[in-house]
Formats: sequence, C-alpha cells, structure tokens
Amino acid sequence: MFLSILVLPLLGSMISGLLGRKIGVSGSHLVTCSCLILSSILATIAFYEVGICGSPVSIYLVNWID
Repeated sequence: MFLSILVLPLLGSMISGLLGRKIGVSGSHLVTCSCLILSSILATIAFYEVGICGSPVSIYLVNWID
C-alpha cells in the first residue's frame, strides 16, 4: 500500500502527459483525478492504521550493508 500511495500520482501524471492527445482533455482529467483521489484515500487509511491505531509498520527497502 505504501508504494501505491507514492506511485499513483506519478502514474496519473505520466499517463496524462504522454497520452494526453490520445485520451483527450476529459480523459486526462478523469485519469489524474482518479489517481489522486485513490492515493488520498489510501493515505488516509494508512494514517488511521499507523497514526491513530498505533499499528507497527516496518518497510524493507534494501539491504545496504552486508
């Protein structure tokens, strides 16, 4: 869920920027607004789980030092 919160706005802007002429103005608005709304809903759920309920979260990014 954490990765999708970060990737959804980027995905929406890339689709709108690269495919804007093919999907039109209304399609670009629909894609970008949908991605941003979904990202904000997921961020609200993540804030509720971590901030209010106090659920522990650990995110493994990469092992830098062996």
